[in-house]
Amino acid sequence: MTQPSGWYDDPQDPSQLRYWDGVIWSSHVTPKVSPTAQDSTIGMPYGVSPAAERPHGPGSQGSQGAPTAPGAHGPAQQWPQGGSMPAYGQPLGWQSNQATTPDGVVLSGWWKRVLARILDNIIVSIVALPLTFAPMKAAVNVLQDYFQQVIDAVNAGSSTTPALPDGLSGPILQIGVTMLFLNLIYEIAFLTRTGATPGKRVVGISVRLRDKPGVPPLDAVLKRTAVKQGGDIAGLVPVLGFVGSLFSTVDVLWPLWDVNKQAIHDKAARTNVVVGPQPRRDA
Repeated sequence: MTQPSGWYDDPQDPSQLRYWDGVIWSSHVTPKVSPTAQDSTIGMPYGVSPAAERPHGPGSQGSQGAPTAPGAHGPAQQWPQGGSMPAYGQPLGWQSNQATTPDGVVLSGWWKRVLARILDNIIVSIVALPLTFAPMKAAVNVLQDYFQQVIDAVNAGSSTTPALPDGLSGPILQIGVTMLFLNLIYEIAFLTRTGATPGKRVVGISVRLRDKPGVPPLDAVLKRTAVKQGGDIAGLVPVLGFVGSLFSTVDVLWPLWDVNKQAIHDKAARTNVVVGPQPRRDA
């Protein structure tokens, strides 16, 4: 049994009402008492008149379970007898189209995860700029000299392409190690504290253990981060560069077809990325 959309007692705060959209709780709240509530039809099913215009006798429609506007002649709407209102933030049990954790928390969509990752990469890149500026400048200078050699060879009519300079590998390796180190610290610091990096917080998702809500423990975060950055670690080794890039690509795409919407690094750490924040662990 489902309940029409409307304003109901907030499961998290008895002093206010929260809007139920007919499927899940929304983020819209309002105080219980409103001087104009009894004249409002906002949030009420189509065809239902305002509370002030409806009879309230023993045999009236209002006494037979029709929803009443908050603050009108009677208490705020209640979930019908025999039914159960899900907790705020939880989906209805019959919503088979929404993947959830075993305890019913909705899993994040793939695009939210990708957007959060892009935002986090931008943040880390900005933080790393003071540390990577010098090697980046050195790499640019080496490349400029190399391109000039290529141009000179073409102008001279040579069919031999100059070899890549040896001085390029050092700056690139320095940049790669710096970015890898900062990414590891960034992920571990934020996930062990709030369960979400700044990028994840912006898009409204967080990381938790699949079978247990709350901020993930350190060992799970270490496993998750190590596997997630595994492609970058492999990329530091010249022979394994392609393998590392392939692994990172597959890892990012894995939630698209995984029944639990887990990436490879989620499976290694037994975590899920879910919609909403995580409750803090008790001190």
